[in-house]
Amino acid sequence: MSNYKVAIDIGGTNIKSAIINAKDLSIVEINSVPTPNNVTNLIIDEVYRIAEYYKEKYGINKLELGISSAGVIDDQSGTVIYSGPTIPNYKGTNFKSYLAPICSDIVVLNDVNAALLGELTYYNYKQNNIFCLTIGTGIGGAFYNSTLGIHIGSRHRANQIGYLLYDSASETTFETRASTSGLKKLMNSYNYDHDSNVKQLFKDAKNGKAIAKDILNDWSFHLAEGIAQIQIIYDPDIILIGGAISAQGDDLLNYIIPKIKFFLPHNYGHAKIQTTLSLNNAALIGAITKLL
Repeated sequence: MSNYKVAIDIGGTNIKSAIINAKDLSIVEINSVPTPNNVTNLIIDEVYRIAEYYKEKYGINKLELGISSAGVIDDQSGTVIYSGPTIPNYKGTNFKSYLAPICSDIVVLNDVNAALLGELTYYNYKQNNIFCLTIGTGIGGAFYNSTLGIHIGSRHRANQIGYLLYDSASETTFETRASTSGLKKLMNSYNYDHDSNVKQLFKDAKNGKAIAKDILNDWSFHLAEGIAQIQIIYDPDIILIGGAISAQGDDLLNYIIPKIKFFLPHNYGHAKIQTTLSLNNAALIGAITKLL
């Protein structure tokens, strides 16, 4: 099974994993488990367990593992060098050293960088400058230039857009207000009938339910504000929106795009905005691209 690579995508809510055939990038098996609290149960132990499971099940002698993870990642050492509050006690986690006993090669990438690499592997984008933001438990960003590749910054901290737009009155950031977690909190504050069921929220809004439309208008206002800042800073050819919520496609974009102009100078304009084409498995593919 030398063509098989293992990919693990660590998010604030779930850890997704897959075994991927490197010949055609087909997913042989895919699984998901809740992300441990990283206090009493450690994420790195769960990652070890997952990698060992695939190694034994598929009889892989030299396991090549790609990890996509939330947080600021030093991809040379395979270490989490900074992490926000969505994952406690994560800073300092070194995947390469911990997993060395069962892996012959390990690549560790920031999750949004991995997602963008996966998207670019699946699809042939013509644009030279591409920004990708993923919306989930938090919000992350990645920027790609066709000549320079993925931009990571001098301290691996480039594109940490979730920390933009800090509001001292509410002590919240762009990520706090505009992530899927932020949307769920907003749903609860509105006493929405279906608690934090985001899919049902979009369905109700599409069917004209007033409270669902109000919630999405409120939330998307914050999301549009952050996207306007991305436009001003990066001036990309295209802005991609990923994460599980991207499955809502035009139903999502129709709430966001009309609001962006309110945060830009008159007639400023903005890049084309679309949801990612590979939806929610891009980070798994991107995690192994450097192993191919």
